[in-house]
Amino acid sequence: MRGLIQSNKPLPRAYFFACPYRMDPGLAVCLPPSPPRCAKAVVTPGNETRVVTDEGAHNSVHRRNHQFSQAGRSVSMNHINLYMSADGRAVSRRSSGRRRKSKRLSSALLFARDAGIALLLVVLILFMMYAYTGLWPPLVVVESNSMMHGEDNTSHIGTIDTGDLVLVREVTRASEIETYVDGVVSGHRSYGDYGDVVIYRPGGTETRTPIIHRAIIYLQFDPTKDCYRSVSLRDAPEDKWSATDPQDTWDNLTSVLRIYHVGWNDLTVNVDIAGLIPTQKNGFITKGDRNSNTDQMLAGGGMVEVEWIVGKARGEIPWFGLLKLWTTDSLGSTAPENSVRNLWISMILIVVTPVAIDIGLTYKEKRAISRKPSKEQDSDAPYYKAVRREEVRAEAEPSVEETEEPPKQAT
Repeated sequence: MRGLIQSNKPLPRAYFFACPYRMDPGLAVCLPPSPPRCAKAVVTPGNETRVVTDEGAHNSVHRRNHQFSQAGRSVSMNHINLYMSADGRAVSRRSSGRRRKSKRLSSALLFARDAGIALLLVVLILFMMYAYTGLWPPLVVVESNSMMHGEDNTSHIGTIDTGDLVLVREVTRASEIETYVDGVVSGHRSYGDYGDVVIYRPGGTETRTPIIHRAIIYLQFDPTKDCYRSVSLRDAPEDKWSATDPQDTWDNLTSVLRIYHVGWNDLTVNVDIAGLIPTQKNGFITKGDRNSNTDQMLAGGGMVEVEWIVGKARGEIPWFGLLKLWTTDSLGSTAPENSVRNLWISMILIVVTPVAIDIGLTYKEKRAISRKPSKEQDSDAPYYKAVRREEVRAEAEPSVEETEEPPKQAT
């Protein structure tokens, strides 16, 4: 295969040479050097003509209609005659096919790499969550609005709302849980109020759906006095609690215990100690932040024993639990409108943001490449400078016609 740029006039050395090397696959195969007046030229898919110098690199690329100047005379690239044999075309097709196959394989490998990195990241996050919580699965979905704050059905960041995913940390002892009364003394708060929020199974049965409510107070049965006691009340402010029996103290509770100013809605929580004495059990009094009564009053069950508790809440992922509730049809109350809206916005951002970042980085990289001069252009610079100097010198020197004196006429 041979493509020759033919000219009946000698061309400067910087313009055209024969190339003894092989060009890019799919473009052309350069043959051994031709006479100085000939050079390899290939029309690329971008409608450009590539000229190869004797350096063996593709040192100059010019538009098809680019004009070369030599001492005031132009040689147009439109006048290039290209000749290609059938063997050369076959080689070009085979090279193009190999390049397409290599590109598909490279794309597949990049996709596999990205998918592997994403999967590894997910596994790493789940492992870290399990290491922190000690439970599997480490997350629970809030199905109802019993822990929401406010009269309207509006969710808030930092509180437990319908559709939230809550991270649960394992609990094995009662001392690991700080109740509402404890929090009033120590200042410990979680999810918008004092004390810890616990997740427990009513009755300790695995078949019951776990409940996520706030621990209000921990009561211990004293068999010697046949009463209950609560160390939390010992240090609590006097105006924070009272009992219907004036004789009751923090270590001798036998009547109805009243805890004042509880929660965002400033409720008074009543605990029927007399009704709990026959059970002779130790446990927690629990209540939903939005509920007006304790779980023990509403459900009629006993106190929440430590063995019933799955863990305590230690973090949340808002809104995304709605996806699970919708797919399993287990939504216990109407989903907050702002939670639904925020969920869709978040999902769109999760999809769009990586794509936008990738497009931006690709655009920035292409701009940097287009602005940076290539090695081919750098290698061409000396040749063009030499040619330009030759042109300037040719223009400055008078031509042969100008220097020749007209023949003298005989007188």
